[in-house]
Amino acid sequence: MRSIVLFAAVLGLGWGGAVAAQPTPKDPPKDAKASAAAELTRTKALKTKVSGAFTNARLGDILKEFAAQADMRSDMLVMWAYGPNFPYAQKVTYACKDKTIEAALDELLTKAGGGLGYVVVSKDGDKYDGWVQLNTTGERGSERPAATEEEETTAGERLALAKKLIDGGKPDSAKPLLMLIVVKYPTTKAATEAKQLLEKIGK
Repeated sequence: MRSIVLFAAVLGLGWGGAVAAQPTPKDPPKDAKASAAAELTRTKALKTKVSGAFTNARLGDILKEFAAQADMRSDMLVMWAYGPNFPYAQKVTYACKDKTIEAALDELLTKAGGGLGYVVVSKDGDKYDGWVQLNTTGERGSERPAATEEEETTAGERLALAKKLIDGGKPDSAKPLLMLIVVKYPTTKAATEAKQLLEKIGK
């Protein structure tokens, strides 16, 4: 019997925040000791090839179709979890043919913009182990390490400067600083505010 495709809008699980936009994310190596469920998702489920042509379709609906194809083509269970502020209702036009879900996800999330990403949850014994958590922090499969104290300080200083520029009527001059924060220091508290400011003044 084919597996059942399961979807969830998970908004309060303590995963990631609504932070950062990173056009070309650079991720750390895969977990040295990935759980069996996470490894299966990474090496099997996300390697399933999918096809489709979507015009002005919701991100959530496209992801649902990808998972359905994985179920039919390889009998693999794909489970999506929407992290805080992930825009699953955002409309996107996208097409692919015989691409792995991993590759299609990269293209789809990049095209959608906003620093969207995903992490394969790897926590033995956790109910979400092996799920694909969709987020706004730009990862591509693995979580980034937490920000260091030095990174928090540096990002905070640059954010303060960007705010002064905005308050002084120079939002265009502040944008490069804000982008630098969200790209170089994506897991800092300052990145969260920088992303909000970018959305407010318009990238």
